[in-house]
Amino acid sequence: KKATKYALSRLYKHLIFIGIDVKEPFEYSREAGYINTLQQNQMIPQIYRVSNHSHEAQKVIKEHFNSFKKDTCFICASDRIAVGVVRQLLKEGAKLPADFGVIGYDGVFLNQVSNPQLTTVKQPILKMGEFLADMLLQKIEQSGSPQGEIMLEPSLVRRGTTR
Repeated sequence: KKATKYALSRLYKHLIFIGIDVKEPFEYSREAGYINTLQQNQMIPQIYRVSNHSHEAQKVIKEHFNSFKKDTCFICASDRIAVGVVRQLLKEGAKLPADFGVIGYDGVFLNQVSNPQLTTVKQPILKMGEFLADMLLQKIEQSGSPQGEIMLEPSLVRRGTTR
């Protein structure tokens, strides 16, 4: 949701989601945020799913590059996928971020080594670790009783792959 709203605010007219081809709650959540935000803006979702490897994302861009219009932003379910999208867009001679944007998800290292550096939805990894440690200690103290769940808000880190 956060990535899709940001892409719209940066005046990209076409938003494409490249998801991870797994049946996992985190993937459903990322895709649902994209779909719901587009529906609220009367836009039609366009989705590709690949394994979580940069070369698989590169294949999608290579195979479909001529059908992608300028002012397209790719919302990717992971930074790994986003790195592949960026790599292939540049090979195709695309102008980033003027004509095409790319937003990743995770923000745990790849976003910083990409060239240009990735705009990404960064998960609060350190905070997650702190909560997990506290929950584990409580679980031990309480003889294994369920600890519930905590939802932490990610942040959008703006870098060189979006305008």
